[in-house]
Amino acid sequence: MSPSNVLLIVTVITHFYTWPASGNLTNSFSLLSPPHSDITFIVKAFVELQKQWCPPWRYKKFFILNYANDALSEDILMAILKLNEPPKIISNQSNGLTYWTYETRRCAVLMARGHERLNPYTARHYGSRYFIFHPKLKENIFMNELDSGKLFILDRAYHILYNRSSIEIHHKNFFTNQSIQLDPSDIRVPNDLKNLYGRKLRLVLPAGNLEITTFDAYLGETIARQRNGTFEATTSTDGPADYGVLNMGVSFLGTDKILALGSTFISVLVPHSKPKPIIWVLVDPFDYYSWIALFSLIFVLALVLSLFGDVLNKSSVVDNALEMIMCLLGGPSRTYGGWFEQQIITNYCLLSIVIVSCYQSLIISYLSYTRFFPEINSADEIRNNCIFPRSTTFSNHLNLPLRKPGDSLDNMCYLFNSRDNTHITTLLIENMRNIDKAAHAAFKHNLRVASTVFLKYHLLYYFFDKSLIRELFPFYIHAFFESGLFDQYYKNKSSFALLYRQDVLAVRAFNVVDLSIIWYLYMGGVIVSFVWFLLELTLHYSQPFARVLKEHLRKCLHNKQILKIIFVRK
Repeated sequence: MSPSNVLLIVTVITHFYTWPASGNLTNSFSLLSPPHSDITFIVKAFVELQKQWCPPWRYKKFFILNYANDALSEDILMAILKLNEPPKIISNQSNGLTYWTYETRRCAVLMARGHERLNPYTARHYGSRYFIFHPKLKENIFMNELDSGKLFILDRAYHILYNRSSIEIHHKNFFTNQSIQLDPSDIRVPNDLKNLYGRKLRLVLPAGNLEITTFDAYLGETIARQRNGTFEATTSTDGPADYGVLNMGVSFLGTDKILALGSTFISVLVPHSKPKPIIWVLVDPFDYYSWIALFSLIFVLALVLSLFGDVLNKSSVVDNALEMIMCLLGGPSRTYGGWFEQQIITNYCLLSIVIVSCYQSLIISYLSYTRFFPEINSADEIRNNCIFPRSTTFSNHLNLPLRKPGDSLDNMCYLFNSRDNTHITTLLIENMRNIDKAAHAAFKHNLRVASTVFLKYHLLYYFFDKSLIRELFPFYIHAFFESGLFDQYYKNKSSFALLYRQDVLAVRAFNVVDLSIIWYLYMGGVIVSFVWFLLELTLHYSQPFARVLKEHLRKCLHNKQILKIIFVRK
């Protein structure tokens, strides 16, 4: 709505207007109303209707379109403006109706004259809820067209017909195509969504998704069955549609959206890893850290023996390093001297036995099956190893490398709009290989789905208009989620889960942690040897002491016998 078309846009701050203590609304506006004019009953009915149909705590904005010029209409408008909440926006230009009332969580008051003809005669769905005030006329064209059964705009509207002594509240149910009248003294707003009277819910899914993502159809069928409606899921965009699914979590202009169950994301189709050349069998048994630790040990030992050895101190560090490698491969090649040098070589040979035996056994195992390079899964691996065929919004946003002239097709990767999980993605690719270029390339080049996904969002249902149908879905979506029916039906998370994880036996590289057992064995052997050495020393030095003790006891016994003989003789 352009500024020239709006005569007045006012946001009424709530504390500027308060109700009079006596409840008499005519005291402050005596010039607008004749004497003894009382519209309290109109405002009271409006407040009760607003409380049930458009509660202020839920609907945060209020739009007022006023193009009625009679005095009573002005009185009603002023009384509505004096209500405390919510803030209000006022206009007298009807072309602003679409702009101000398209968003949800808004309410609107229309002060009509009663003789308007509204075209076209088709149901118009906006986001707001409406209160339309009509003066009671002998011929109210507005209401006559509503009662005639013709389709009429605003499916969330309550029509309030008023004069200075009475009011009538009318509402049209578009599912039954009938109008009802509420009692102003006992207002009870009906639930139009309780019975759809055969109304068809039409869901539009992307091509190829209908046979795979069956939960969306199951949810729609459940709603239609419980609300006496029908359901249809299709991939065709021809004809009217209530809502649809797009496999991307972004806003879609011209629609309204709600959070659904599931997620959408951009998956990456990457090539399978290539087989490793046979020469890699010599490197793979140990990881990089183990190789670095082994060669560092060789260099340190060669340096120590060159400085402190008895025989090898006469050789250079390079010669000693070659000797350490020779000890590792085939054992010592020369005679060594000195206690320190012999201990170093002995311990090193003990370490070599374990390392070489593990290395040989792993080589034999690696030769028994075909091995592959690591798969492309992480975001960094995708950016470093993939090339994408063309520039797109997603590839530019994710900073993905693009194909250049002369690049090989071996590293070609593709982006694919998908949802929920890898299994569903794989099924969608299989089902869409004749529709989507990325799915076709996945089958043609035998691609796989990488573990990493980009731009992951909640799944959204996009409603192509603001129909009252939209208000059915939040309740059912929350009910399916909280009860676990979504997991049971779609993700299969309710199946029995094992209490343990079974590790599959696989040949793996010998790493640094595995080398720790060698040092445990070595330290255990040193401790046992030291204890045995102490025991030998004890036994060795205890034999002379035992011999002396035995001789001393013998002498003591001999002297005791002599004393006994002397005592007896006396």
